[in-house]
Amino acid sequence: MNGIIEFISENWLGISNFLIIIVGLSAFWIYKAQEKSKIQDAASLIVLQIDDLQIRMQEIQSYITEQGLNFSAFYESLLLIDTNYWSKYKHLFVRKMDNKSYNNLNKFYQYILCIQEQQDLLRNLQKNYFFVKQNAISNMEFMYISETLREVEQSIISPEQLQSLINSIPKDSDNGLNQQTISNILIQLQQKNPNIDIERFWTVYQNKRQLFLNITNGNSLTAYTPMQISTTIQAVLKQYGLLEITGTDGYKKLRKMANMANMANK
Repeated sequence: MNGIIEFISENWLGISNFLIIIVGLSAFWIYKAQEKSKIQDAASLIVLQIDDLQIRMQEIQSYITEQGLNFSAFYESLLLIDTNYWSKYKHLFVRKMDNKSYNNLNKFYQYILCIQEQQDLLRNLQKNYFFVKQNAISNMEFMYISETLREVEQSIISPEQLQSLINSIPKDSDNGLNQQTISNILIQLQQKNPNIDIERFWTVYQNKRQLFLNITNGNSLTAYTPMQISTTIQAVLKQYGLLEITGTDGYKKLRKMANMANMANK
């Protein structure tokens, strides 16, 4: 035991240096392993997203008809992209692929974002249209309510009774109130004590409301959609059709780094 302690004491400097080297190598190995895993995860996310986006682009191409873009189908389609993984991780691969592959991937995502911008524009136009339409319907309904209330209000004092009471008032009253003053009081009493026929109100109101809804649900309102959206999407799809993605060396390297099997070239 004393020999071991003596050996360590005599060679402590060398042993400590050796331990430092071991610790350093371990830290370096852990760092490299983490970096490799990080690159593999990033490559996997990018490749999976590219593959999915290419399928989605084919779907959008199917929305193009002889008349142009099918706006209804395009509006109902899901947004192309949520997180741009290429923009997030491309700095990890800038030195691992050729310029052509790198530029093609940049263009590919630019096309994707351009089409998504048109999706957002169309959705916002539709939302604004629905808001304006709903606001118009609400305004008309409020007007119909007020209008119908005036139609169905029935006073406690009928017009005939009111006129009879006014005529029965002496021209010069002993209590100091003349005929005009009392007439005004009776009129105010009539106005402040309406007797509304609620059943008749709902019947009249619903008839007016339903007629208006039947008109607005038809083609009475124009939903404006700029043709520039269709023109832009068709131009982008044409450029996309000329772009090589899965056949580039860069895409193949991404698949290799992600440990994925090679796919057929685009």
